Amino acid sequence: MFKKRFVITLGDARVGKSTTSRLLLELYLKNKLNVRVFYHGHRNKLSMYQTKGFEINHLGFSRGDSDRLLLDLEMFPNIDVVLTDMPGQNFREFKFFDKDVSLIENLKCLGYRVTFLHPISHRKDCVEEYLQDLYQHFGSQVDYVVIKNYYFSKQFRYYEGSQFQADIKKINGLELVLGGLDNDFYQLLEDTGLPYAQLIETNSPINTIQRSIVFNWMENFHNSIVSNGIASNYLGLTINCAELASVGANQQSLSNLDVTEDIESEKW
Repeated sequence: MFKKRFVITLGDARVGKSTTSRLLLELYLKNKLNVRVFYHGHRNKLSMYQTKGFEINHLGFSRGDSDRLLLDLEMFPNIDVVLTDMPGQNFREFKFFDKDVSLIENLKCLGYRVTFLHPISHRKDCVEEYLQDLYQHFGSQVDYVVIKNYYFSKQFRYYEGSQFQADIKKINGLELVLGGLDNDFYQLLEDTGLPYAQLIETNSPINTIQRSIVFNWMENFHNSIVSNGIASNYLGLTINCAELASVGANQQSLSNLDVTEDIESEKW
């Protein structure tokens, strides 16, 4: 079993990649993990977490970038998890990058297993232009966590019942649910420019009811991970290996895909 995780968020534009990354950073903070954080592209959508002690650096697609990353991970073996936020438009470049520098294989040599965290919406492109391409390129070299983002819909007809879903199931792919929030509420969170946990503090710029909605939204997502041994493993949370094996075996006897409970979209 790999003791470390290299988690990459990927997917179509505006499906919740950075939102999910922020929620993961909150979970890593809560569990006091030693984390390295990167972003691809031109926009650092995780910058507000620099105030929480995360050093968030840009990761390019050159041999020099790869060498610096691998050297950093080798020099600091106490790193628990690496998280990188990647825009969907960078995936083609990333595939060439991986082929050129053997990134997945080199990470494996350093004890890291890669997890692709992929939020989806109701749109066809999420499956046919991103998920399928991802699976066809990497296959079972990596693990997959598909996030059903209920902000868009609770029906994912291009994914559910598809051959791709069956393929992912065969290699122990995981499904989780991210509860939906009202569109204006998402914008309110963005406008504050604050980490999510600061929004639920008593001195938060949002009101009491809004703080309660944010708290429950975060807790539902976090609990869906920490209560699931496979999810905890795939997303880099520290867990006793024996306990993880036991939990994972019980869950896989029911289904290779673990879907969290239905979370209603909350209005404000």
